[in-house]
Amino acid sequence: MSDLSLRASIESWTEKRYGVPVSALKPDPVPVFPADESAAGDAPLRAVMVGGAAAVVARPDMVDRIEPVVAGLPPDLLFSPLGCYELARVTLSDGFGIWGPTWLLFGDDSTVSPVTDDRPVQVSEDDLADADRGVFWHTHIEGSVGRFAVFEDGRLAALATVEDKGEPVWEIGMDVAPGAKGRGLGRAVVVAAANWILRNGRVAMASVGSFNVPSARTLRSAGLRYFMSDVRAVKGPFRLPPQPLGSPYSGAEIYDYYPRWAMNRDIRPREAAG
Repeated sequence: MSDLSLRASIESWTEKRYGVPVSALKPDPVPVFPADESAAGDAPLRAVMVGGAAAVVARPDMVDRIEPVVAGLPPDLLFSPLGCYELARVTLSDGFGIWGPTWLLFGDDSTVSPVTDDRPVQVSEDDLADADRGVFWHTHIEGSVGRFAVFEDGRLAALATVEDKGEPVWEIGMDVAPGAKGRGLGRAVVVAAANWILRNGRVAMASVGSFNVPSARTLRSAGLRYFMSDVRAVKGPFRLPPQPLGSPYSGAEIYDYYPRWAMNRDIRPREAAG
């Protein structure tokens, strides 16, 4: 299957998820559409970018307020910290922050890497009853349709779960325990999950924050390919992603460019958000 056929296989899914056809996305100005019942989820605002064209789908009562903001933001600015801050100027008064951009990567039988690592095992929900949800918080253990784990000395070291996101897409969520990173366990469970998804006749998908370099590398190495970016409203305060995670290569020294006194002093700790 080629990239074009992969795109074609998820276009209807994209339309259902965002409530707007891919053909309606534009590069500049980015259109704003009122949400209808076909838009998945309960977020009052979602923005999607595919191949440099984008659209925003917002709750009808927000459209008039969102349009002036989006009118001055071409896709590369809309899908950036600037865009998230500007959208939040509208959504915060309604009790919603903005999160993103998030990258969505997809894979089919022409892109996903073959299984070459025998460490992952398929497990049941009961096998994961003692999993620390604070560590494995990107996974969806309850209600998942598949689970692939690596145990070391009887402890869960890595986990990938598979969640049905609507025909034909099944999403992979993955976490690696802090002491088990750097040994390829994340890639191993993602590849195991992705190949299982393909055997079930579905398309594999995973999402990752644009700041999360290690996870993005893992997904790409497993054969998942970037297709779209997502920005969405989330209930609660405006939460920021961390600084970029990871480094160019193992042992590379990285430094803050700005001095401490120039950092954003308005950022409050996670615990203060409740």
